[in-house]
Amino acid sequence: MSYVIVRFVEPREVYIDDQAQGSNLAASGKPRALFVGAGVHTFRLGGAADVDPPTQKLDVPERPILDPFCVAFHKC
Repeated sequence: MSYVIVRFVEPREVYIDDQAQGSNLAASGKPRALFVGAGVHTFRLGGAADVDPPTQKLDVPERPILDPFCVAFHKC
């Protein structure tokens, strides 16, 4: 199993393999670690279509919660 954080400049719903996983940010505004199995997954954000890239298909390695894998999106 692995942990990921999804970086974006504002709170957005995170979808992994088209399954909602909650917000990318905790209530404190810090990135929230999400639990996912290691392997290939497709990531996307909910909300407005102002995200680049719109989706990312990535091979997620095994990562502990204290050193999560980072998935970054940028605002267009």
